[in-house]
Amino acid sequence: MTRIRAAGAAAILILSISSCAKPEEVKPADAKAYMIEHVQPAAQNYWDAVQYVSDEKGAREIVPTNAEEWNRTVEAARALKQSAEILKQPAYAANRGTDWQDFAEGLAQAAARAETAAQSHEPDKVLEAGGTLYNICTACHEIYLPTPVRLGPDPHNSTQQ
Repeated sequence: MTRIRAAGAAAILILSISSCAKPEEVKPADAKAYMIEHVQPAAQNYWDAVQYVSDEKGAREIVPTNAEEWNRTVEAARALKQSAEILKQPAYAANRGTDWQDFAEGLAQAAARAETAAQSHEPDKVLEAGGTLYNICTACHEIYLPTPVRLGPDPHNSTQQ
């Protein structure tokens, strides 16, 4: 009986030591590729649903006109909400600041409001929710999207020769 207790105690000791081992390192996921493949298309579908356009053809409003178009707008918001949850995962947050989680949560909340707006079939609400989504995306991009490389002089900078 003593040997069984000793063996059991040894097993518990080994398990407790192994549980104190360094946690497995999270391998970073390719956030840029995920954005290109999933987030951008969903956001663009949402933004394209309601627009006020003024051009050489005059001023006009673009809004969903049937259930299928409204459903496509709702689904775009749902896809953004799902993407936000994925972007919160450790693989996407790895090697980023704590604000990454804040941006992902902001996207999730804005996408939920965008879904509600699309379900209401009220173009003004969809347009407003789209603006909020745009602001969250832009704020995150300012921190996490590298500045594009210029191939020539900046046309807005008169001090360059």
